Amino acid sequence: MWWTREKTEISEFLYKLLIGDAPRGYARQVATRMGVPYPTLSKYWLGKRRFPASLVKPLFLATEEDVRVAEFFVLDGSGYRLERAAATPPILDLPRAVMTLSSLQAKIMDLYLSATGEESDGGAKVSAGEAEALRLALQQLTAHAERLRAALLSQPPASRGGARAGA
Repeated sequence: MWWTREKTEISEFLYKLLIGDAPRGYARQVATRMGVPYPTLSKYWLGKRRFPASLVKPLFLATEEDVRVAEFFVLDGSGYRLERAAATPPILDLPRAVMTLSSLQAKIMDLYLSATGEESDGGAKVSAGEAEALRLALQQLTAHAERLRAALLSQPPASRGGARAGA
């Protein structure tokens, strides 16, 4: 179980999650959402205190249900993976959903071009904050594409533009 792990392994994970792979100020936002003073939270990722089990759920919720938190503290080493319990609302306006998909794709291209430009945070290399922004945008694009695919598959064959009867 996770509580038998070395304190350094947990502190390295927390540092990577809240500081290393996150945009500037993210750890402070998470501490506020958790209801934990920022200096106290920093002691956990610095390895000065052991991370208490009572803060795993608040951390998961404060990081907007970041899968890495659940995988590290609960699912690591098991054959289980997370699955969202609440179904997302169905897409009713397909043309609008397709345009939204295109705008999300454009957002990713814009983030990538900005991240790899000379004036970016990491110069020609993608910085950790820019990589996190790209990851989140890609996650959003993927979720929307999956919802759109499900909506298209739920349509009757004739309305999908497939082969017509008698043709």
